[in-house]
Amino acid sequence: MKRQRKERLKSGILIFLAFLCMVQIGILWNQTQGFPFNFLLEAIFADNGIDHVNVEQVKDNYFHPENITIMTDRFSQWVLNEQHFAYHVIWDDIRQNYLPILCQSKPRRIYPASMWSELMDISSIRIDFAVKYPNSMLLWFAGIKSASPSFNGIRGIIIVPQENVNITVNTLYVYDESSVYMYHAEIRDNMRPKAYYSGLANEMRNQSGIEPMSAIGEAFPDFADPAHEDIPIYAMDPDVTQSMQILSARIPGSLILDPESDDLESIQESILLTQKDSLLAMRDKTENIVVFSDLENVYQLNAYGVLEYKYLPPEQKTDPGDAKSSFVQALSFIELRKDLVGDAEIVLKDIRQEGNAFVFTFGYRYGGMDILLSDADNDMTAPAIRIKTSSDRILECRWVIREFRGNPGYRTYSVSFIDMLDRINENHPSLLWFEKFRSIRMGYHLIITDISDKRLYPSWLIITDKASYRVPVGEMED
Repeated sequence: MKRQRKERLKSGILIFLAFLCMVQIGILWNQTQGFPFNFLLEAIFADNGIDHVNVEQVKDNYFHPENITIMTDRFSQWVLNEQHFAYHVIWDDIRQNYLPILCQSKPRRIYPASMWSELMDISSIRIDFAVKYPNSMLLWFAGIKSASPSFNGIRGIIIVPQENVNITVNTLYVYDESSVYMYHAEIRDNMRPKAYYSGLANEMRNQSGIEPMSAIGEAFPDFADPAHEDIPIYAMDPDVTQSMQILSARIPGSLILDPESDDLESIQESILLTQKDSLLAMRDKTENIVVFSDLENVYQLNAYGVLEYKYLPPEQKTDPGDAKSSFVQALSFIELRKDLVGDAEIVLKDIRQEGNAFVFTFGYRYGGMDILLSDADNDMTAPAIRIKTSSDRILECRWVIREFRGNPGYRTYSVSFIDMLDRINENHPSLLWFEKFRSIRMGYHLIITDISDKRLYPSWLIITDKASYRVPVGEMED
């Protein structure tokens, strides 16, 4: 018995030593040409921050419509954002009840994509997303482990309560940018009754805090690009107003690069987190940038508050992962550093697949309005965050980091289309004669290269067929 115990002890020691040798060989190999057993090294030493973020708890913050529109026709529609109570009532019902039905049911009919614009002419409730959410993400948001939806992602949903005479059935249309799918959904006890959706238009008419809008192509067709005639505008009431805040924007104090100081501790703690003691710091005071790196990771922060990250080893040729797994990586990277942006929301703006990876683009939003970024005065398309990820890790990231705070108090501004035209005529008169509107929204605008503390005022953010413009919104006198 003693001999057997000794033999087992020897075997255990040999196995442990063999394991240590394997890890040591891998580390040495990685320093020269890459570790051949990469999965093993990552399992032991890697820390991508996933364990520090409860993604199930925060995932719904990144899944919501850009707008919900109550429509009677193109002339009369009420556009709701997250500032409106009805927005949350409708979206909670869609997310918790209708989405699982759509993901697990077969459509009654499938129509060509052109059907989507035709649905604008009927009384309905329209849910528009800023991106087309892939099926793998939709199933995750809906809490469904396995299903095979008929659609290829969702870009929009329309509810048409009057289409089916049965009071226990609602008709929904799903748009995936290729086709339109019609569903009949049974209204269960825990869902909003059909009468709620049928009565929303009348409810909006009786509310004093929200005014109807019209499609620009119906009210002012000469100003609209033919492909963008559904832009909603306040065309009927020249006196319509809205209360909004002024924002302050600045580079977070912990990320300011002082060319006279070598202290980098606050930067390391803010962006490197658990890696702050393991990465080598290099400071270039001439260009005023700092770089943190090791054999696999490079972080760079410049004086404009732009953080860039790159994973150095070449991307492994593996089967493409699903969008959900890649999104979890992006979400975790952001959530661990989200406190840096202050009061602003971080919202998903685009999803694209590149080879075996996914690229997620995010923007900033405050008070239901976008904060658009630009590298120059006439361009408002720069993303706040662009992250390329695989299902295993972050591969690249570029993040324009700003801390936003809402100034106390609200001011009243004119948001009528007529007033906007007057202000365009004052600042950019040729626009009205030679350009066509493709996008009109109310929001804020930030120039990335401006490193001073800024006050951001509500503005008309306009994109035409030729350029982008920021036009001040008229403030009403007290």
